[in-house]
Order: sequence, then structure tokens, then C-alpha cells
Amino acid sequence: MAEDELALFFASMADVVPLKADVNVNFCNDKGREAQRAKQAQTKRREMLSQLSLDFSEIIPVEPDEIVSFKHQGVQSQVFKLFRQGKYPMQAALDLKGVGVSRAREALYDFILQSQNSDFRNLLIIHGTGVHNKPFPALLKSCLAQWLLQLEGVIGYHSATKGLGGCGALMVMLQKSDNARLDTREMTKKGANSR
Repeated sequence: MAEDELALFFASMADVVPLKADVNVNFCNDKGREAQRAKQAQTKRREMLSQLSLDFSEIIPVEPDEIVSFKHQGVQSQVFKLFRQGKYPMQAALDLKGVGVSRAREALYDFILQSQNSDFRNLLIIHGTGVHNKPFPALLKSCLAQWLLQLEGVIGYHSATKGLGGCGALMVMLQKSDNARLDTREMTKKGANSR
């Protein structure tokens, strides 16, 4: 019976003609894709930097010795309390003392982006107290306090502990990356399974 089925199959396929192969296959060029990604990143960078104002009349002044703090809705109070106390290690630092406001804005954006790409969560930004700054004291500190509110992925910040620079620095908390969330989920599952 198997031979009859095979013969029937060949008989029904006798008039089938193979399709001609298309020799013009278009593969996406990796260099072109990489160039497109770089162009998109530059466009996003320009857009974000334009939103971080350099107009001093739009910056809310902060006193040089003022404690500044911000916590995004959804950040657990206990987590933020430990963060404020400096209980989480700072994974990267950016020193902006002596840097002009325009350059500081660019450095801040690049630093936050690199930190997010490295899955860092806790950052230190050193800005100095700016007691003698003109047109008003603590100019850079005031700018940072406002800019950080506008940057995607920043979920909180607080003036640093004395050991990390006190009122002359900010500790910044970033949102967990998708990779970090997945790792936490897996660790939680493993912990639940080991009971």
C-alpha cells in the first residue's frame, strides 16, 4: 500500500514546475542600521537638551545649603529613606564643579544615558555649593534640581550625605532597567522555590 501511495504522489506532482529563485535578495545593511540608530540617538539628544532650559528666568533658585529632594510617585517610602541615608552604594559619579551650565547640561544627559545603559541605579552628581555664583548663588545646583525632574528614568534625588559631599552633591536614583527587573523576578522566583 505504501508503494501505491508513493506512485500516486509522484503522479500528482508530475506537472509541478519549480519556482524560479529570486536572485535579488535585499538584506538590511548593518552599517546602515547602525548609522540610522546613531542619527535617531542624536535627534533624541537634541530634543531632550532643548527641553532642559538654560534660561535663568525659568530656573527656580535653590539656596547653596538647602537640602533638595524629589521622589517620583511609586517609589517606596522605605526604599527612598534608605537611599536618602546613603545606604545604597553609588555606582557612578559625575563631577560638574567648575563646568559651565551649558556644558553641564550636556554632560548630565550623557551621564544619565550611559548609566541607564550600564544598568546603574544609584548615581552621585557633584555640583559644589555655588555660594559665590553669579547671577545667583547655587546656579548649577538649581539647574540640576530642575533638569533631573525632566529626564526620563530619574525617579528620585536627594542632597548627598556629608560623606558624599553634603549640599554640594546630589544622589540620583534611576528606574530599574528591563534587564534588572527580569533579574529581580528570577531571583524572587528562585527564592520562593527554595522554601
